[in-house]
Amino acid sequence: MADTTELFFNENIRSVNRVVEILLLHCAGVPVAFYILTLCGIWRVPHYYSAIIFSYSILCYFIVHWFNKSPKTQKLGMYFGIITTALFVELLAVKNIIQVNITYAAIPFLSCLYFNRKITVTSIITSFILMVIALFVRSRTILTVMATDIQVHTPDTWFISTLVGYGIEFLFMMLITITMSNRSNKTVELLNAQNVNLQNTQDMIIGFVASCLGSHDLFTGRHVQHTKHYVRIIATKLRDLGYYEDILTDETIHLYETAAFLHDIGKIHVPEGVLNKIGKFTEEDYKVMKIHPAEGKRLLEQLPKIGDGRFNQIAIDMAFCHHENWDGTGYPRGLKGTEIPLCGRIMAAADVMDALISKRLYKEPFTIIEAIDIFNESIDKQFEPCIVEATKACQNEIAELAKTFKKQEAESEKQEVEWWENYHNSMKKYEA
Repeated sequence: MADTTELFFNENIRSVNRVVEILLLHCAGVPVAFYILTLCGIWRVPHYYSAIIFSYSILCYFIVHWFNKSPKTQKLGMYFGIITTALFVELLAVKNIIQVNITYAAIPFLSCLYFNRKITVTSIITSFILMVIALFVRSRTILTVMATDIQVHTPDTWFISTLVGYGIEFLFMMLITITMSNRSNKTVELLNAQNVNLQNTQDMIIGFVASCLGSHDLFTGRHVQHTKHYVRIIATKLRDLGYYEDILTDETIHLYETAAFLHDIGKIHVPEGVLNKIGKFTEEDYKVMKIHPAEGKRLLEQLPKIGDGRFNQIAIDMAFCHHENWDGTGYPRGLKGTEIPLCGRIMAAADVMDALISKRLYKEPFTIIEAIDIFNESIDKQFEPCIVEATKACQNEIAELAKTFKKQEAESEKQEVEWWENYHNSMKKYEA
């Protein structure tokens, strides 16, 4: 089961990084204002310096945006965004373009949104060091532009006296920031602990429902357990390869993984004699089996809304669309390409993979190599090409997991197969 606390904080980092992106983009408007005001004679900012600040803001915006595209780099984006925003304030202060003192507090306040004490402390220390540097640089230039009657200070005495005043302001700001950070962190941890307990309860209930399905169908109970993991593996690899990075967040992958439990829930309405038939399906059997996506959708539409409802919609899409094909030849609606929800396309790959490499009453398991060969033949037909690429890229991980499942389930599977074989033999006697 995924760590929902980590999912929450990772998603929060991603969201706040986006705020920092927008902030840096808006910062590019400041040098534009300097340029216009200088042309109007209201301000005196060298055009080259406005160009430097503008270029800096745009460059940092794109770098933070790039960091935030991948979950692997978004934590780096968090530190980079906070530090570069602080450096923007430094660019304004060090040149004595504008009086900047309390503005240094904005960066630590912004860092509180991450609910991360480490980043808050880092931002406080960084802001203070940059403030000291800016004051020192200004102390070497400011006296040359001040009025003669004020020039009673040497650069060093001006630096020290000004630093004391700014330092008192900064100390006050630091105490407020740390208090805010500690209070908000405790609140978030408490709320998140409650959400984790609720999420764990929901996951256990969903897992229980899936297990109950296993009492109706010899293979479906294990199948949904297997595909739950395969969905996570394929979705994560898909993101790692650079596909659907904006969609496949940690939180979304967790929802996909959990919803996979329910993708075959519609089989509850398929007769046991068809589900557990020994040998291949007749045309009539196949028609009966094909009702399960629509039945799954109908059942899941009655599921009470969980959270904001995203899980419900994902579960419905997975159940209804996991037999749709990329080229439009699937069922029940014959959807094509991206008409099929992404969760349904990933679920289809996980579903077929497990069906191929697992034992069934009508066949022995394929090897992972044989399964991958079938996937290669199905590119642009049954599966989206990038999903085949992701499945191939994680085939070793899937193969190892399949071996683990086989060891864990060998004895219970043997007993259940014998039970269903006896069941079918007894039914034949009654029919005779």
